[in-house]
Amino acid sequence: MYYRGSRVPLSEKSPRFHTVGLNVSSGSTRFRQKEEKSFFLKWGSAKEKPVARAETKSFSFYRPGTAAPEVREISGSPFLRGKGHEARPRAVKGMGLKWKWPGLGAARLFLRIGMLVLLVGLVVWSKNKIAAFLQDLAGLRLEKVTVEGNHYLSQDEIVKTIGLTPGESMFKLDLNGAGDRVRKMDWVERVFVERRLPRTILVSVRERKPLALLDNGSLFGVDREGRVLSPSQELMHEDLPLISGIPLRADAVGTTAMAECLKPALDFFTFLKKRDTVLAQDVSEVNLSEPDALKVTFIDGIQAKFDSPMEEDELKRMTLVLSDLGVRGKHAGSMDFRYRGMVLVKAREP
Repeated sequence: MYYRGSRVPLSEKSPRFHTVGLNVSSGSTRFRQKEEKSFFLKWGSAKEKPVARAETKSFSFYRPGTAAPEVREISGSPFLRGKGHEARPRAVKGMGLKWKWPGLGAARLFLRIGMLVLLVGLVVWSKNKIAAFLQDLAGLRLEKVTVEGNHYLSQDEIVKTIGLTPGESMFKLDLNGAGDRVRKMDWVERVFVERRLPRTILVSVRERKPLALLDNGSLFGVDREGRVLSPSQELMHEDLPLISGIPLRADAVGTTAMAECLKPALDFFTFLKKRDTVLAQDVSEVNLSEPDALKVTFIDGIQAKFDSPMEEDELKRMTLVLSDLGVRGKHAGSMDFRYRGMVLVKAREP
């Protein structure tokens, strides 16, 4: 405030600017900050509504005849700059992050979720215990394994492979694992394992169908995919053509490792079955010792040589040759169809 005439001490004058929370003593200005009490955990108390605070203004004293000090706002805090005064920020208590613990409502929610999980666990545990107790009480234990659908595999082989222990609880048996073990057998194409209460397990298998035999001292089966199947006693009674002239690899049993080598003979069997089923049944052996050639031996002793793969024209020419020889009363011993436009025939002696 500026006074004309006489000088009046500043302490006796009424301040032109009023401030909240300021104390004037010994010619210096000090800031007082009221502590704000924060309650992070309020258990069992109602939520308080936020109270809007009245906007406060900061003022400063200055002596008469001097310029008013500069008031600046830096980062939300007022700084007072005046003659003989240092820039002093208003103290703010508790600056930084405040971690608030969940209230009573969140705690109740967590408690309910925990109780629900515990209840579900108890129900599952008690269900398993009660089921096991009832199974033991009823005597539902494995006594017999029955196999159906097998022809080339014996029942003992399948039962040994399935690996189920007699006397074990019927509901504790690993049927999926048992099915996987049986499915790994080279003869098995599909398998189903099921319980037959009270004490029996039924194993239903579908075996692969051999298309030919492979001779390597023992007879091995060969299916349409070229998979070599392990020896079986039942193969001795099968009326199947023989594939010869190609050595058997030891690591090929149960796999299709020799499928490419066996493909010419397999394609010949498939072609002949589609075109002439009667002639296909008369095939006794197919020799693959010569590359790109098929040496076919029929049941009546006729030997014929064809290019691989066999074509429709070769089959027609063979039919015509056999018919012509039959009319003449002769029997063919060997025939060679590998020459274009002609057939080499060697008659068989009567």
